[in-house]
Amino acid sequence: MNTRFEAMNVRFETLQKEMNTRFEAMNVRFETLQKEMNTRFEAMNVRFETLQKEMNTRFEAVHKEMNARFEAVEKRFNAVQWMIGVGFTLLAIMMTLSNFIKK
Repeated sequence: MNTRFEAMNVRFETLQKEMNTRFEAMNVRFETLQKEMNTRFEAMNVRFETLQKEMNTRFEAVHKEMNARFEAVEKRFNAVQWMIGVGFTLLAIMMTLSNFIKK
């Protein structure tokens, strides 16, 4: 009975050592994968930051272009508004003068 117990103990110790070896191997593999994932994540961060900077540059360029277009349209509208005002003023003056001339 004692020999069975010793055999079981040896077998248990062997299994324990094998499990520890496997666990350590899995730990090494996990650490390697973790490092690889960190490297990929950092690369993605760099790429994202680069894309963000590029998008900001494009947005600023489009924003400046739109501002220039709106300013040009505003100048045109102001010119048209002044021309309409001057036209109505001239019309009013001509109508007033024509009324005085008829009398």
